[in-house]
Amino acid sequence: MSLFLDTNILLYAMMEEGTEKASIADSILLDQDCHISVQTLNEATNTLRRKTKLSLDDIKTLITDFRGLVTIHPITEAVYSRGWSIIERYRLQTYDAMILACAIDNGIETLLSEDMQNGQKIFDIVTIINPFQKATD
Repeated sequence: MSLFLDTNILLYAMMEEGTEKASIADSILLDQDCHISVQTLNEATNTLRRKTKLSLDDIKTLITDFRGLVTIHPITEAVYSRGWSIIERYRLQTYDAMILACAIDNGIETLLSEDMQNGQKIFDIVTIINPFQKATD
């Protein structure tokens, strides 16, 4: 099954070494057919620059390594337009809507995210799943 990933999945794998969330994120990245948008790369790069003391070269190397684990999709005008439809209907944040729109545009039915509503279905096409939420939550 193909999975579309929100930025937080990449960040847990990059920044939270030794935690349960990092272990889950690593497993997803190594064992699944993972897809992201260019938006996700931008958000991850920005967060690493703001929240770590890594050099630009180290950030570039880290991002390059993760690029080899996923399929990357562009944010096109069609994705942007669909993203607006998601914003208007579901009132989601702009960047979240664009990531969801990119998943829809690429035929991927599951988006993994910690930040969006677990189990929410967008346009009856994509289901948001929080991979860190325990079954009892």
